[in-house]
Amino acid sequence: MAVVISAATQAVSRLPAPAAVVVGLVSLAMVAIPGFWSLLDHFARIAHEGAHAVVGSCLDTKVTGVRLKMRERSGETELQTAAGSGFVVLLVGYLGPSGFGLAAAGLIAHGQIVPVLWIGLALLAMLLPSLRTVFGVALVAGIGFVLLSVVRSRNAEVEAVTAYALSWLLLLSGVRAARERGPISQDAINLRQVTGLPRGLWALLWLVGSVAALVWGSTMLV
Repeated sequence: MAVVISAATQAVSRLPAPAAVVVGLVSLAMVAIPGFWSLLDHFARIAHEGAHAVVGSCLDTKVTGVRLKMRERSGETELQTAAGSGFVVLLVGYLGPSGFGLAAAGLIAHGQIVPVLWIGLALLAMLLPSLRTVFGVALVAGIGFVLLSVVRSRNAEVEAVTAYALSWLLLLSGVRAARERGPISQDAINLRQVTGLPRGLWALLWLVGSVAALVWGSTMLV
């Protein structure tokens, strides 16, 4: 326990602005290039389904399972929704990657770089028991292993670059996921059924929210 506390409170300096920009540009290239995006899309999907699960749990909604599908590059969170909470749970999915990325940027802006990694590990550990596909378990466990290895390395530069990369990738992938999938997503269809408002309205809301998060997060990271 003392080792964990020591690692979590380890002082790690922020990256200089030019280095933060380089990490951001590399992250942008990875999100923009189709080959890389086909892999990162799964990463964004973890944050998407994780947002459904976290918000649902906070609203007294039971999470019965999370399915991450490799071939379809899709996911599904099975919930026993409490009365009146369905709208909020549906709404947050496509804001999930951007929301997590913005939270990470806020911590980094306050010099809390190592906690970004530990919180990421904790969220992945919380999600793991709910996963119902072998691919999902392997993916989440693999990312968790990478984060744990970075933390255990106690290498300040590696920890800083990893934390920045996590934030940038979440912020950027949130925009791409909202733009590409938002209008045709099951979440938009379900919100149309719940509210009677068109799918395009929800897709626009997700896109505007994710772009705003990217802009705000960028000011904190650079």
